Amino acid sequence: MKQKIYIIDGYNFIYRLFYAVPSFTLKDGTPVNTVFGLAKMVLSWQEQDRPDKLIFVVDSKWKNHRHDIYEQYKATRDRMPTDLKSQENLIFELLEKFGINPISKMWFEADDIIWTLVEKLRTDKENDIYILSWDKDLYQFIDWNVAVYDTMKRKISHTREAQEKFWVDPKYIVDYLAICGDSSDNIPGITGFWPKKASELINKFGSLEQIYENIESLTGKTKEVLENSREIAFLSKRLATIDTNVDIGDFSLSDFDFTSKKLINEDIISFFKKLEFKSLTPESHKDEVRNFSSLWIKITKIESDRELLFLKEKILKSKKISISTIWENSFSLNEVSIYLWEKEVYEIDTTKLFIKDFLSEILESDITIYWFEIKEDLKRIWWYIGERATKIEAVIKSQQSLF
Repeated sequence: MKQKIYIIDGYNFIYRLFYAVPSFTLKDGTPVNTVFGLAKMVLSWQEQDRPDKLIFVVDSKWKNHRHDIYEQYKATRDRMPTDLKSQENLIFELLEKFGINPISKMWFEADDIIWTLVEKLRTDKENDIYILSWDKDLYQFIDWNVAVYDTMKRKISHTREAQEKFWVDPKYIVDYLAICGDSSDNIPGITGFWPKKASELINKFGSLEQIYENIESLTGKTKEVLENSREIAFLSKRLATIDTNVDIGDFSLSDFDFTSKKLINEDIISFFKKLEFKSLTPESHKDEVRNFSSLWIKITKIESDRELLFLKEKILKSKKISISTIWENSFSLNEVSIYLWEKEVYEIDTTKLFIKDFLSEILESDITIYWFEIKEDLKRIWWYIGERATKIEAVIKSQQSLF
């Protein structure tokens, strides 16, 4: 019998929720927006998605072998925001009360554990595996019964979607990252090689090893750069390669039953009361709790130049905003989402509205901007702005310094 398996990339998911859910606190000032967002998401999975199994995977706090071979691995990552760090214990308390026991392994990243699980589970043709993450590294796991699932956009990526995103087959994404690098993990890649060149070489020759085996067939600058970058390219591939042999002990899929799990129990009700999550509390207990349901956001689509002008005026009067971007491949910007710490998130479809001047003015203002993936978001915006990119280069660097 077919079974749907959700594998959650824990901290990746937690960070996403932190930036996606509007900030709010308890009476004593304790931030709880991420705890609320995760609770709401887990309940919605059981009510709507109904996965048969749910596995929550988290990184080890300890450095791993990638730091041994490259000291600067992930060195560009910012420290966990204080308002998220203060919620960390509450997040794991929530999972415990839901009966969800996270998997972690000392010295290993979540990616390594996820890949080990996928290797173990995908051999059973009855398993449909969904990896819930925004980490592009995990697209290399995609197979006929393995997909990457963006739960906030309700977008499932199989092989075709991965090829549209990276222009290579999923099995070559590790080679793509070796050539292009990965700013989020500080994987260096080959300087000066854009994604298009990387995909051309991979689609012609195959893996990084096959590219170098055929290097004599190349000419000019491409050959010269490859010859001078052999060591850093293979180092980058080692950093991007996922470990498939993590010892996860006596793993039994039956330990991760989810559809039949009773999520709403006395412990979780008491927890919701303590955190004043009235909208998540059963009706019989609601009168005992303050109501935060009004703090949940709604999505407002910006669909006209007039609405865009109105939004720009609101933004320029703000002290801080949050921006995230949606894209289909490395040279596209499909959508921009902006949150002004109100009750709405504003979404702008760039296929319907021309927003180059709008983005430039926002970046050139003195507003503090918060990002989920600052380097990736800025790279997409920088490319989209095009001829104005040089003008805002200093602005982009100053924004990066905020994090």
